[in-house]
Amino acid sequence: MPENYKSILSNIPENLATEIKEIRFRNGEPITLNTKNEVYYITENGMITVSFSESLIKTDEKDLQEIVFSLSRRSLHTYQDMIAKGFIPLRNGCKAGVAGRAVMKNGAVYSVSSFNSVNIRVSREFYGCSCDLLSKIGMDCTSFLIVGAPLSGKTTLIRDLCRHFSGGNVLNPLKTAIIDERDEIASRSFGVGADVGVHTDVLTLYPKAVGTEIAVRTLSPDIIVLDEIGTDEEAKAMLSGMNSGVSFIATAHGSSFEEVLRRPNIKRLVNARVFQKVVVLEGKNEPCKVKELISL
Repeated sequence: MPENYKSILSNIPENLATEIKEIRFRNGEPITLNTKNEVYYITENGMITVSFSESLIKTDEKDLQEIVFSLSRRSLHTYQDMIAKGFIPLRNGCKAGVAGRAVMKNGAVYSVSSFNSVNIRVSREFYGCSCDLLSKIGMDCTSFLIVGAPLSGKTTLIRDLCRHFSGGNVLNPLKTAIIDERDEIASRSFGVGADVGVHTDVLTLYPKAVGTEIAVRTLSPDIIVLDEIGTDEEAKAMLSGMNSGVSFIATAHGSSFEEVLRRPNIKRLVNARVFQKVVVLEGKNEPCKVKELISL
């Protein structure tokens, strides 16, 4: 972060810092610190408050440009493709969502200028958070779709599932491949990253469809793990992988099975029996907890 914001954020009390899920900066608006149940602001004298007032620290367009520049390790060109997709990978599985004015090229977003919003998503390790899911699906099930709304714990959950299936202390570990397109499951861009199991291979920043095809051809995985599936290319790669004997653990945004089933490519995968079960999560108030289990 820029030095002035680094100083502001470093003064957040530790008991609150451990609860923060998002740090949001918007052009002309106060900094917000979002926890599971509360929204906090920072006053001009550095105090944390839940009260909205005119004495709160606000972010302007110049600040946002500097924040994005700093989060990009002072090299916007290096992260141009990722910024065009709306994110910047950070350490330890965290990421920054970015929004601004799109620069188009050949009908696609080529880059982003005049940034107006940055959302830092804070990622944390929760060992054992998959116990509820595993107790419900059964230990023999290795292919399932996890459905959940934002902040319901999907990524945290699949990270723990990787440790469960491919950990060093597992009796019969399964070779696992993570296609980490946004570098938020294993976070390997900056070194070792998160613990995702001894017998896990990580394909960092590969598009999910391309990474799936490479993993099937070269890494002989038992399980491939993907976050936020949905495109036609991803569906084709997963169908091909299933026909090669690979199991898939994947996530999809949604509040119900009926909602995600309205997406043609997910319906295609469900009808083809790529997944044995569908797990619907409770939501942000009870992250990683199973709300509904559907057998296919």
